[in-house]
Amino acid sequence: NAESHDSFYIASQIADISKQGGYDLIFTGKETIDFNGSSIGGMVAELLDFPYISLATKFDLAGTQATVVREIEGGEETNSVSLPVVISCQKGLAEQRIPNMKGIMGARTKPLKVVEPIAVDTLTAIASFDLPPAKAGVKLVSADNPEELVRLLHEEAKAF
Repeated sequence: NAESHDSFYIASQIADISKQGGYDLIFTGKETIDFNGSSIGGMVAELLDFPYISLATKFDLAGTQATVVREIEGGEETNSVSLPVVISCQKGLAEQRIPNMKGIMGARTKPLKVVEPIAVDTLTAIASFDLPPAKAGVKLVSADNPEELVRLLHEEAKAF
């Protein structure tokens, strides 16, 4: 139940919930849709004092021992780590599954716990946001004016 402020704020919320729940295996994405900074996983690991493995493509758990494979330039790297651990994942780690109707209907009856955020100061602020420059040569032609469209295609686009 929080509005994202920066990556540290989000990582702090995840770390707090993890501490409360006693979680010892935490998966994060490679990037976040909010900030696209690839930093949440590492920050969560630091806040929890857990080891961190980034960009996992394969994962196996045997008891409290995890084997994590990640792609590196020219090959793969296999890591072995004891829990607790934070792992950021990239495409290839999990298969997408489409739920069946029974699963969808069953999910509707499950409680959804809304957690209040902890107070955390943000460490960064957006100083500016600039849109990319407009593409030159874009012209809108009314659907009521096909003659103008033909003229533009002939003279400017040299389409025919």
